[in-house]
Amino acid sequence: MKADMNVKRNPSFNILGFGTLYCGAKIINNYSKPPVCPHNMFRGANSRAAFSLLPVFPAAGGSALATGERHDNRHISMSPEGVPYPSLSDFFHDRGLPVGVVTLGNIADATPTAFYGHSVERDNADELTRCLMDGRIDLLCGSGIREFTRRKDGIDLVGELEKQYDFVRSVDGIDAAKGKVICIDEAMDDAAEEANLTLLADATRASIAKLQERGGDGFFLMVEGAKIDYAGHSRCLPGSIIEMLSFDLAVAEALKFADTNGETLVIVTADHETGGLVVVDGDEHTGRVTGVYVSDDHTPAMLPVFAYGPGADKFCGTYMNTEIARRIKSLIK
Repeated sequence: MKADMNVKRNPSFNILGFGTLYCGAKIINNYSKPPVCPHNMFRGANSRAAFSLLPVFPAAGGSALATGERHDNRHISMSPEGVPYPSLSDFFHDRGLPVGVVTLGNIADATPTAFYGHSVERDNADELTRCLMDGRIDLLCGSGIREFTRRKDGIDLVGELEKQYDFVRSVDGIDAAKGKVICIDEAMDDAAEEANLTLLADATRASIAKLQERGGDGFFLMVEGAKIDYAGHSRCLPGSIIEMLSFDLAVAEALKFADTNGETLVIVTADHETGGLVVVDGDEHTGRVTGVYVSDDHTPAMLPVFAYGPGADKFCGTYMNTEIARRIKSLIK
């Protein structure tokens, strides 16, 4: 997960958050130059716990990152009693800062909805996407036009959202969009390959620029490399690697912006691990890698946290995943 937040210590701060996969990052770090996360980033580790089960699933894990609260495994930013928990998106919106959510997957999946929606069931796509009508985020980008057009609740969601958002259908259209933006680009549903490898990076760069337009005192942006998880479920090593490479390019865009801006905190972590990928052999000179997946499902593996920029030192150590949102909030005066 990546957060980009533009902050001038009190007036302005940017946070960028990214979702990643530990073993995939390990392979790329060992066998690519430069590595996914530079060695000068501060590092920590987070563990996850839902109320009822191990391992933690995306709904509970993503919601913990979004809200700083533990969750039942199918709840999206909502308490066991059905009371909505404010997310980081709400936190920054209430402070007058623009908020963005980008995913290289379906906008109604668990991780992105944790940053704009609330429900006791992660598959309640109609309920979750209706939360967009509250207008509390300034930018949404991902795939899943069917979530807007094939609905059981009968709402013309595109028509409703067009009252307050510029609705575009391509990442290339974000730059020219006016005001708040929803970009539903079905290309973001495709698996990564050489031809589309920069798509998430392109969306990240365009989203940063758009959120800067929305307000000069900072912004919050969450970016998810969604299909790293898909590759883990499929136990597909080439898929894990190329999805991590796509994600790597998006992280690079955030770091380039942070270096230029000087007031941006970039955080890279994950809401869960999938597949339990273990690297058992490899050759750094030839690039050959041998890996074994221990599962085709989520695992309770510890997850790394990389942080870069002002306040990055606050993310060292080992802690629960709920601490990440709390530590982000603590940086805002």
